[in-house]
Amino acid sequence: MPRITLFSANAGINVVIAYVFALFLLYLIARFLLGADRAGGKLLARAGLTVAAIVLLNGVGGLMGYRLPLNLVTILIPTFLGVPGFALVALMQYLLF
Repeated sequence: MPRITLFSANAGINVVIAYVFALFLLYLIARFLLGADRAGGKLLARAGLTVAAIVLLNGVGGLMGYRLPLNLVTILIPTFLGVPGFALVALMQYLLF
C-alpha cells in the first residue's frame, strides 16, 4: 500500500497554515450545515439543484452553441433567487457574451 504523507520534509510554514485554515473552514461549514434550524442543508440542496440545472443546460445548449459557465457567481445567484435568478444569469450570459 502506498504511503500518503501530508507534510513532506521541506514543507514550509505556508503549507501548515493552509492545512489549519482548511480544517477550520471545514469545521465552520459543518457547524453551519448541522445547525439547529437546518437552513444550511436547504441552501446546500438548492445549490446542488442549481449545479444540476447548469450542467443540464450546458448539455442541451452545447448542441446549439450556448454554454453557461459553472462558477461561484452563476451558482450563488440562482441559489438565492431561485428560478428568476437562473433566468437572469442565463439571459445575461446570452446578451453579454
